[in-house]
Amino acid sequence: MSDAAPLTDPAPMPLSRTLAAYLSDARYESLRLFRTPAFSIPILAMPILFYIFFGVLLPGKNAVFVANFMYVGWTVYGVMGPGLFGFGILVAVERNQGLLTYKRALPMPTGSYLFAKLAMAYVFAAAVMAILAVLAVNLGHVTFSLKQLFTVGAVMSLGVFPACAVGLFIGAWAPASSAAAFANIVYLGMAFLSGLFFNLPPALKTFQPIWPTFHLAQLAAASAGLPSKGEIWQHIAILAGTTAVLIALAARRLARRG
Repeated sequence: MSDAAPLTDPAPMPLSRTLAAYLSDARYESLRLFRTPAFSIPILAMPILFYIFFGVLLPGKNAVFVANFMYVGWTVYGVMGPGLFGFGILVAVERNQGLLTYKRALPMPTGSYLFAKLAMAYVFAAAVMAILAVLAVNLGHVTFSLKQLFTVGAVMSLGVFPACAVGLFIGAWAPASSAAAFANIVYLGMAFLSGLFFNLPPALKTFQPIWPTFHLAQLAAASAGLPSKGEIWQHIAILAGTTAVLIALAARRLARRG
């Protein structure tokens, strides 16, 4: 009886191949969703159409202050969508189909699945912000300089992280059949109950700090030189803490159920 060769751990994947795997997954995830009209059209069109109606047509030329705030509010709204729906619906559906379990068996980096969806959310968010900025300058009567527009865009890019965290939490816990409903309820609830577009009654203002969109809007307003509430470090800390907690809860759920 011959002695069997001892099992050894496989050699780690070279860094160049690891990076190539991450970038490849991110590229194909973005292309896949750009070519999926049921996802790409609502994500790109809804914030733009709503901004044209509520941020361009309603305020008019003489309501510059309102136009500036509307631009900030609809930018927050547009940035939240890709992360929330890209994780909230797709993760739930792919989890239900067993795709996450299948990917665990593939010789691929552990984090490339989530990185691909995060990169996709950034691509869609950047597209939404770019279109909104062009509309704001040409039609929206905003008074922001080019520097302020870039600053708002840079600050809003941070909003992709809490949006993805909220979406991942929904995708990990909600059934695939109802994930879209939960995502829409949360999306609209965060937008309107955080006061993105209009002043809330005093009773509702008490609960504004619950919503990540409120803190993102305050950061965006401060970066554009508009009046804002609270300290910047407080908003950043709350967003970071909310993101970490939601990711931890989602990871725990996915580790148990897959």
